Amino acid sequence: MRPNVVAITNENPDWPELDKRHADEMWQLLLDGLEEQGYTYRAFKFFDDLSVLDSFDPREWLVWNWGEEWAGVLWSEAAVTEELERRGFAYTGTGPDALRLSQNRMRVKECLRDAGLPTLPAQVFTDPARAGEWSTFPAIVKGANQHASIGIDRESVVDTYDALARRIVHLRRCYDDDALVEPFLDTREFQVAVLGNTHPEALPPSEIVYAPFSDMRDRLHTREWKIERESRGYREIRMPCPAPLDRPDWRARAEAIALEAYRAVGLRDYGRFDLRMLGDEPQILDVNANPELDPESVVLAGAKAKGMTYGQMVSRIIECAAERMPSS
Repeated sequence: MRPNVVAITNENPDWPELDKRHADEMWQLLLDGLEEQGYTYRAFKFFDDLSVLDSFDPREWLVWNWGEEWAGVLWSEAAVTEELERRGFAYTGTGPDALRLSQNRMRVKECLRDAGLPTLPAQVFTDPARAGEWSTFPAIVKGANQHASIGIDRESVVDTYDALARRIVHLRRCYDDDALVEPFLDTREFQVAVLGNTHPEALPPSEIVYAPFSDMRDRLHTREWKIERESRGYREIRMPCPAPLDRPDWRARAEAIALEAYRAVGLRDYGRFDLRMLGDEPQILDVNANPELDPESVVLAGAKAKGMTYGQMVSRIIECAAERMPSS
């Protein structure tokens, strides 16, 4: 039977207005999708309390979970899922263990390597004085425990030891985080979404085309360029899907790698993988559990390439999660 849906999303009064606007647009798109598909649903925003669920029976109601923070603590979505499980609800998306894994970039790399999957060598730095231990340039410096492009901008790409040291200091000062350093591949970039559980399906990849940008430091899909409509990146980056049309062998390999990585990391219902090419072999740059489903989403682009509307994509995710609903 089709479940009823309780949709939840977190709202933090301290967010910048741009983030609030982006979150509200995604939220309304989701609700429109539920409406399109004829679901009986209720929708709530929360900060640090899920007592709104007290009146719902987990045997009849599934939770659409867009809770990315608990009490305003960044990257605390695992705490939200643990509370949902404590209450007995099945919910959309990945569970707490895999969420915590996906937030630690080095642990993800180790998991991928253990599964025989391609990912670039990397090193974690806490002390800028040790920047000389790194030997491959250009390099990209990311927050070791950040996600969703947080902490990544054009200055993240470095080509000297001094620039690397400065970026290590920047991540500690601004994000209280270590720095993960890996080679920067100034090559073609693809994103692949996966839907499903028992028999997951890789959706057609999208390519992020940086053709208008001559400086390699601008060939990054930063958070600003993802959501700020007035930014040059938002206006000029193209993301064709399916891709690449000129290399069907690359597309097949990217889809196969994404499926293997989806299983290896333990994602469920839906996920996204970011890759860049090293020769003819895609390298996994990032693993995204519960990725955004905004109008420019790679998940949505892949779903549309398969003939799905936004609402049908949402319904597919709900059907996957509904398999976990308690029967009694």
